Amino acid sequence: MLLLTVLVLGLLFVTFRRFEVGRGVRFYEAERSRFDAYAEEFWSALVLGGVPLSWRQNTAVVVHRATHEGLHVLVALLRSIEAPLARLSYKMRVSAPKPAGTPVSDFLKTITPDKASTASEKSPSTI
Repeated sequence: MLLLTVLVLGLLFVTFRRFEVGRGVRFYEAERSRFDAYAEEFWSALVLGGVPLSWRQNTAVVVHRATHEGLHVLVALLRSIEAPLARLSYKMRVSAPKPAGTPVSDFLKTITPDKASTASEKSPSTI
């Protein structure tokens, strides 16, 4: 859900910016300029030491833990998707229809030893 939210917000941002560039004017120019100035002041205070060291350290710890937990959630999500797909892939491979009486190509004989052994000729595979 988090990944979907991030993708939707990113897409909305890109669409919004393309619309602004196409118009040639930023929405809410005065407010955004004022916020940009505030953000620059805050960033310089944060980097140059205007904010107490303990606040900076605590903020770094919180950001680190939040990103760490977020990545754990993403890995769990990927694993929950991977397991059913792996089972489905295995079932599809196992239950694939086997051709009756069709000869195995020379290419498959050189790649897969089990295909060569099921072929009409019982020669060992060359891998």
